[in-house]
Amino acid sequence: MQRDTELLQQIRLGEMGAFDVLYERYAVRLLSYIHRFVGDRAAAEDLVQEVFLAVLKDQSFDCTKEGFARWVFTVARNRALNYQRDKKRNATKLKEFQTLARPIESSPATPRQGLSKGITQALSKLSPKHQDTLVLKQFGEFSYREIAEIQGVAEGTVKSRFHFAVRQLRQSLTTRGDNA
Repeated sequence: MQRDTELLQQIRLGEMGAFDVLYERYAVRLLSYIHRFVGDRAAAEDLVQEVFLAVLKDQSFDCTKEGFARWVFTVARNRALNYQRDKKRNATKLKEFQTLARPIESSPATPRQGLSKGITQALSKLSPKHQDTLVLKQFGEFSYREIAEIQGVAEGTVKSRFHFAVRQLRQSLTTRGDNA
């Protein structure tokens, strides 16, 4: 199995087969991470494509100094933050121009949808740094050390954030009546 740094060097030399290998290696993890971050699967898929375009275009990244995984997840995090910021701006503009409309009737939620909605609501109550840490650990499958590198903080800080986030999430779900 080729190392990420070797594959990235091959991509820079025009080897698209190396790009395919990196894509297969990271696409699912990135999609899961970004989806948990932005809460919209279609948007997450678009953002994953943007991240991989950055892999193709960005010649400034020195793969011998930093790990590829750290870099690509940092790019993903930044794209997700930009998406959320833009989404908030657009929502504000939409509210300004919205007119009264009749409510759309929806079908009742299944218990699983209710739980998923409960988790999403509980996650939204966490601060961005706690959300990010929890999502990287649980869905990005990163070690505490790797998360510390991605976030640019000490490993102990990551552990503290993660355990705080889990406690808050559990407490929020318990008070809702869901079991964590």
